[in-house]
Amino acid sequence: MVQVSARESGNMARQSKNTAEDEFDERNSDDIQALRLSSLMIGLAASRVPMPTATIRSLYYPGLDEQAFFKKFQRDRKMLSTCGVAVVESGRNASGELWAIDAQATFAQAQELTRQDAAFIDVAGMPLANDPAFPYRDELTLALAKINRRYNAVVTRRDAAGGKAWDSTLADLLDALQARHPIDVRYQPKDAAEKDYCLALYGSFGFREQTYFVACEYDRGSRTIATAPRTYRLDRFRKVRAVASRTYTIPEDFCISDFVRLPFQMGEATLRASFSPLGVAGQDAYLRAPGVTELAARGYATEGGTIQDVPVANEQVAAAWSIDAGVVPTGPESLVQAYCGILLAAIDCQPQSLDPWLAAGKAHASNAHPRRRGRKGGVLEARQLSALIGSLDEEGATISANVVAQRLGCTIAHAKHLLSLLIDASDEESLNRLPLATDDDMSEAVLLFNTIAGRPIRLTLTESVALIAALLLAGVEPQDPLFQKLSQSLSAAIGDAPTVASLVVARQEPSSPKALPTCADAITNRRVISFGYTSTTGQRSRRLVKPSSISHRDGQWYLEGYDLSRSAMRNFRIDRMKDVAIAKDHANVPEVAPDGAPQRTINFVLLDQALADALPWNQTSFTPLTSGATLVSCPYFGGTWLPRRLAACGGAIAIDDADMCKLVRQYAKSALQA
Repeated sequence: MVQVSARESGNMARQSKNTAEDEFDERNSDDIQALRLSSLMIGLAASRVPMPTATIRSLYYPGLDEQAFFKKFQRDRKMLSTCGVAVVESGRNASGELWAIDAQATFAQAQELTRQDAAFIDVAGMPLANDPAFPYRDELTLALAKINRRYNAVVTRRDAAGGKAWDSTLADLLDALQARHPIDVRYQPKDAAEKDYCLALYGSFGFREQTYFVACEYDRGSRTIATAPRTYRLDRFRKVRAVASRTYTIPEDFCISDFVRLPFQMGEATLRASFSPLGVAGQDAYLRAPGVTELAARGYATEGGTIQDVPVANEQVAAAWSIDAGVVPTGPESLVQAYCGILLAAIDCQPQSLDPWLAAGKAHASNAHPRRRGRKGGVLEARQLSALIGSLDEEGATISANVVAQRLGCTIAHAKHLLSLLIDASDEESLNRLPLATDDDMSEAVLLFNTIAGRPIRLTLTESVALIAALLLAGVEPQDPLFQKLSQSLSAAIGDAPTVASLVVARQEPSSPKALPTCADAITNRRVISFGYTSTTGQRSRRLVKPSSISHRDGQWYLEGYDLSRSAMRNFRIDRMKDVAIAKDHANVPEVAPDGAPQRTINFVLLDQALADALPWNQTSFTPLTSGATLVSCPYFGGTWLPRRLAACGGAIAIDDADMCKLVRQYAKSALQA
C-alpha cells in the first residue's frame, strides 16, 4: 500500500472536492464552532501524549489572546462533554497544564455489542425516534447514530417529514431535567394569557403525538418546591432558561405513570363513570376491547365485567372515546346519553362535498410564538460529527451521505455538508486530520488508512436515558443481558434502568411486544415471518409477511409489510401477533414487492379540533383550514378501525366518500343495537 502522510491526505481530500461553491460548502459561525470541536476531538484522540495548553492554543485558537483563548477553550470543553467527549487536565509541565481525553469516560470499551444486537436496537429504537410523542426522540436519534456504526447501508430511517427537526426547546428542557436545574419559563396555558413560572421538572411522557412534562413550581428564594406537580405541554412553552445555580431533588416515590391520563381525563374530574365491553360475551372478547385494556392498565376496579369509578373531566370526549375504544358507558346517565347522541348522529352520515370548507383555503401557521427548531449553535453538528467520527475506526470504513441523511433525518445537502466538515476537520498545521477521500459531489467518504482513525464514543447521560426508555418500551426488561452489554460498553447510566423508568416510561401496553425481536431480525436480514393474527373483531388467521418497517404510535407497536397471503401491503398490531417465527421456506422473496399503496386514501373534514387530540389517528395528516376546521387525509387498508373512529366523531365530520359513509352508518347502528 502506498504510504501517504496525514498532511498529504488532507490535500488529497480537499482536491477531491468540487471546486464550485456548493450549498454544503457554505459555512456560518455554527459550522465554524462544529469544525473546531471536531478538530479538537480528532487531535486530542490522535495525540499519544497529553497536549500542552500552548500547543492547543496555537493549533486550534490562533490569533486569540490568552484570556480569550482560556474562556473559549473552557466553553469548548463543556460543549465536547455534550458530545460524550471528556477533556481533562492530566498534569502540568513547566509551561502550564497538560490536556487529554479521558479514554475510559469517552470511548466505548472493548466489550462491544454484536452486529445483531446493534441492528435490533436500531430497528426497535427508530420507531420511537419517529414518534412525535416520545420526549427523547432527538436524543435517541443521536444515540442510535453511535450504536449502529454502519453508514454504508440503510436499515432504519429517521422520518424528517413535516419539519420534525431538532427542537431546541425540548433539548433545553431535557438538559435541565437531567441536571435537576430549575427553569424559568414563559408558558401559554390553554385559553389563558401567557404566564411566567419557575419550574422544577420531574419527568416527561408522550401522548397523542404530544410531549408533556410533569413539574412543580419552584421558589427560588427559599430554594424549595412550592406547589404539587402538574402537567405542561411542550408546544406551549415560549421561553426556557435553566437556573444553573440551583438544584432540586425528585421525590423517590414519584412515578410518571401516575400522570398519564386518557383524553377525557385532562383537567379536573367532574364525574365518575363505569364502562363495559361493547356487546361482548366471553373472556377472550372481553380482553379484545381496546378500552378495557387501557382502563385495566391504569388499575381501575372491575366488578362483574364492568370497570368502575373512572374519573372523567370531559363528558363529550369520554363518550367519543368509548365508541372508538369498543366500550359502552353504563353510568352516569348523562354520559350514556352523550354516547347515544354521537352514534345517532353517525347513523345519519351522508357523503358531502368538502369544497365549502376547502374554498377558504389552508390556514397559515402563526408566527406570534415561533418554536425554536434547528441547530442549537454548532453543538448539534458537533454531536452528529462525533457519531460519524466514531464509525471511521478501521481502514476502508465508508460513510454514505444518503445513509447519513436517512439515519439522522436530515436533508442530503446537510449530510454532504457534514462530510465536508469531516474532510476539513484539522488543526492549523494539518497534523491531525482523518485520511479521508471523497468523490466530487461529496456523496461518499472513505477512510484510506488507519494512521489516524476515529474511535466509537460512549453515550451521554441524556442519550443513555433515551436509549433506556426506548428499550423498556420495546419490552426489554432491566435484567436483560442487553442492558449489561450496553452498561459495560457504552454507558454506565444504562445500569440505572429502573430509576429512568419511573421518570420517563409510562407503560401503556397491556403486555410486552414479545414478537418485536423477531420482527426486527426479519427486517434486518430481509426475511419472511409467519404468525397467527387476531383482528379487532376477533377473527383469527395465519399470515405470511415480509416486514418492511416498525412504527410506534399512541403506545402501540405496529408492523408494516407485504402480506403474501393477501398480495398487498398491510399493517399489524404487534401485540396481536402470536407464534411469530422466521419462515425458512420463504427466504428468497423478490426484493421488489408489488405495489404497496394503501387500498385507498380517505379525505374528510374534522369540525371539532378536540377530536384530533382525543382519538388516535394512525398515519394521518392534518391540515388546518382558515374556516377553523381541519382537513384530514388517512390511508385505509380495510377493517373496522376507521369506520369506528369516524363514528366516534358523530356529526362533527364531513366525508365525501360514499362507501366510507355507509361503513360508518353500519358501525353506528351495530353499536347502538349491541
